[in-house]
Amino acid sequence: MGRQEQPLDPEQGPVVRFAYDLRDLRRRAGSPSYRQLAARTHFSASTLAAAAAGQRLPSAAVLAAFVTACGGDPEAWEQRRIRAHVLSTSPPPTGALAAAPASSSPDSSPSTPNVQSETRDSPQKLKSQWRVLRKVTGPVAAIVTAVMMLGAFVSGDSVSPKGAQAADRTPDTPGPMAEVRLRDDGRWLRTDADIPRQYRHLIVEAGTMCDIPQVTPALVAAMLEAESGFDPLLSDPAKDEYGIARWTPRVLRYYLPPAEQKAIPKPPFSPEDSIPAVGRMLCAIAPELESVPGDRALNLAAGYRISTWRVQRQGAELASIQPYLNRVRTNLERYQPASNAPHGLAGR
Repeated sequence: MGRQEQPLDPEQGPVVRFAYDLRDLRRRAGSPSYRQLAARTHFSASTLAAAAAGQRLPSAAVLAAFVTACGGDPEAWEQRRIRAHVLSTSPPPTGALAAAPASSSPDSSPSTPNVQSETRDSPQKLKSQWRVLRKVTGPVAAIVTAVMMLGAFVSGDSVSPKGAQAADRTPDTPGPMAEVRLRDDGRWLRTDADIPRQYRHLIVEAGTMCDIPQVTPALVAAMLEAESGFDPLLSDPAKDEYGIARWTPRVLRYYLPPAEQKAIPKPPFSPEDSIPAVGRMLCAIAPELESVPGDRALNLAAGYRISTWRVQRQGAELASIQPYLNRVRTNLERYQPASNAPHGLAGR
């Protein structure tokens, strides 16, 4: 008989909670031993046991093998793993959120960036202001309090120092940051490109959510054109993909504002929901793909289309989407301003 696993307390944090849920998946699969799981995968029993030990998150490949062997959905579990990674690496709260009640989760996000305190004509500073938006959160019981504190920061154009004012605006009413993006988007996107004007501020928002060089408005725009031709009404039930970004409902769920993550969303999906969610996902998956060879921007697009673990595996699935990646590359060259060379296209 194998060594008995140490009990886990899911309240100890997102990594432990993830392992706790992974063990529950194995239990619901009939509690196969790790040796039995190893026989179904290309990983050792010790590697699979470590995946559910609660010490660290498993790699995307190990998780996919573990979940598949237990009859789970590797795509859904990969989104959960990314979410757990972001929550476990979030910096401690500062400023206004530091004054939150002591009962708040230690994974609470930083305070709202002061958009008035930095020069607005600096793209790098604008990106810095949006770093808080890389926090991809979800309905994990141990961190609900911290998750809800992010609600005012990640919904469309609601990023404003005054959350109450943001909450009162409709999605179609541009706020202060939307006006900044509209003035500055010539720095991020060619003004003569075929990008619909009504989506430009959302695209700039999505592409400036984090300070990861390959996450840019041009990449977001390039992907949207390749996904749907900027068609907000796209509906492809056969593939379960909808809207301008071809979101699958069960994946989109994890990249919506926290208050909207309690249930799988139902199409149609508006551009105001779909486009910022692309930025959140790109910021979340970028660290997973840093060690993958090739063009970093295109690797991100591939991760969005077929999941990070398939990109890491560099298998047949990646070759199957080459026409899509070629289209993204061409779009990047068309949308990137000449003064701001593409991050991923030179010398990679």
